[in-house]
Amino acid sequence: MTDILLRPLVRLQIAATELREREDGQTTTEYAILLGFLAIAIIVALYFLRDVLRQLFSDAASSVSNAPG
Repeated sequence: MTDILLRPLVRLQIAATELREREDGQTTTEYAILLGFLAIAIIVALYFLRDVLRQLFSDAASSVSNAPG
């Protein structure tokens, strides 16, 4: 009776150990986390620089519209 209950537990432990030792998806996960942090940093930078960027684009648009020709 204990053999019937013990086999699935041992298989589960072996599968968990094999998953922990695999290194296939680690680099993909690390790149995804890095990309996420980079996206958050860009969004935060754009949020704090929004007034400067708005003025920069406004100046560029006015200089294009006032161009001779």
